[in-house]
Amino acid sequence: MSEIQQRGKAWIWVGARLLLILVAVWLLVALFYALPGSRSAGGLAVGLSSLFILPFCLGAILAFAVDPGGQGGRFGPATLAAALLLVILAIAGAFFREGLICMVMLAPLWWGSAWLGGSTVRALHRRFRERARLHAAGLIVLPFALLLLGPLAANPTHHFEVRRSVVIEAGAERIWPHLLALDDLSEAEGVWTIAQDVLRIPRPRSALVVGEGVGAVRLARWGEQIGFEEHVTGWSQNRHLAWRFVFPDDSIARHTDAHIGPDSEYLGIETGGYTLTPLADGRTRLTLTTRYRASSPANHYSAVWGEIILGGIQRNILTVVADRSEAEAG
Repeated sequence: MSEIQQRGKAWIWVGARLLLILVAVWLLVALFYALPGSRSAGGLAVGLSSLFILPFCLGAILAFAVDPGGQGGRFGPATLAAALLLVILAIAGAFFREGLICMVMLAPLWWGSAWLGGSTVRALHRRFRERARLHAAGLIVLPFALLLLGPLAANPTHHFEVRRSVVIEAGAERIWPHLLALDDLSEAEGVWTIAQDVLRIPRPRSALVVGEGVGAVRLARWGEQIGFEEHVTGWSQNRHLAWRFVFPDDSIARHTDAHIGPDSEYLGIETGGYTLTPLADGRTRLTLTTRYRASSPANHYSAVWGEIILGGIQRNILTVVADRSEAEAG
């Protein structure tokens, strides 16, 4: 047999082994979904198991399967294992209908945990060279035992605030009416945002206040099918408008991501408001604030995405209000 034929057979064997590994790990992910406590009403339960333990375990399995003899480079098997896990995450997300936002937010956590699992296997190879396979196999079993502890750990709850501002070349009296009646918003208005142009969250279409003063209701529409309410709790004309969010249906969760439903187990959008601050030369600073609750093992990590997603939505709305106010003021 020629050297070329030998190399060809070797590559076929490597490819077949990787395919078998991917299928086996995917089946393990499916098994995890079937475990008690691993799923919530909106899909994969957000807990220690799903965020950290499961990807650590799968990263260890993949690294061990890719390099069972521990002969790979310093970072090669662990990095490859983490990359393969992202592929598995995408496939599992499509099969189990996890939302795009959930997948994007999970990817950095899963990559890091999988890389750590693969690196741990390599460390065991170096530490226990003579019995490496036995110890690495034990590492595979351990995380699955820890999976049972995940549902027992209560998620902590933290409260966060996202705030964005814009300086508008108009007085507060020109801006205030647009806070009460913002209608017929087009796709061309506003600015590019990760939330709406990458994660595909529908853009706002209208926000109309019904009534006047405390107790009035601001009716908001996003896209063609998302609607929610903002019940006014503070009203000072040309100065301040505050509200608490009310979600009469699940339209946001159905058309974005079940895990980021605004009134869900893991996330609660609570209150918001506008503040108008007069500046020199007839300008006004308009500030939009949103406060929310997060309940997961990675609340502060989630808060980074809160700044990206909610902050982007706020910046888009503020730009629309600024453009319309300045156009009206000439």
